[in-house]
Amino acid sequence: MAATAAERRRLLVPIEVFSDTLCPWCYVEKHSLEAALRRYGARHPDVGFEVVWRSFCLNPLLKTTCDKLSLYDELFRGKGNFQQHLERVRAAGARYNLTFSVTGQTGPSRLSQVLLANVLRRRGPLAQARVVEALFRGHFAEGRDISDEEWLVALGRDAAGLPEDVVRAELRDARRAHFVDDEAEAAVEEEGVEAVPCVLLLGRYKVGGYQDEDGFVRLLDKICEESMPSRREAPAEEPQP
Repeated sequence: MAATAAERRRLLVPIEVFSDTLCPWCYVEKHSLEAALRRYGARHPDVGFEVVWRSFCLNPLLKTTCDKLSLYDELFRGKGNFQQHLERVRAAGARYNLTFSVTGQTGPSRLSQVLLANVLRRRGPLAQARVVEALFRGHFAEGRDISDEEWLVALGRDAAGLPEDVVRAELRDARRAHFVDDEAEAAVEEEGVEAVPCVLLLGRYKVGGYQDEDGFVRLLDKICEESMPSRREAPAEEPQP
């Protein structure tokens, strides 16, 4: 079926989110970005969005399972430092009813990133977003270990509709792991990502660090104004002589 004129005029904004499932601000930013896209899309039905999640390694030295609070204290340069930082994360996440308990143990995030890349390839961005949400919620609110293969297999099955044997085989496939490593390296070398969260819109507008919902809406206004000149207010007609 041929596209209508309105569909041909529709602007699709591709969005890449570079993140690590170990990053608490990435969890909050997922919700601030999604809320901004809902707000903007409701006002501007001629604009659509496609969000994909890309790999980034926050702690490449982590190789074994460890206590989560000890891990975050190390990342935040000293015992007790993360607890103070966590209060700021909780305050930002409260707007979206997010819970941060940060209990239990965890291993490296690499396997969870492999799962996300595989889900995107097999099921697309919407399924990937469901798995991202489940990973963040499990890690930060339910005491889950993001390196636990059995849990990741269950997420691939329940949130993405993939057969368990397919998920398990791909989690153990060294080629899939190398793809994630290459993606994380490219994020640094090609896109200039230095920390997470980092969001790239339309391939050229980069937002590094946590951005709240209102900030994303303002940025979308700027992007769409520059990309869709017809949206700008038409100049007044010159008076006829």
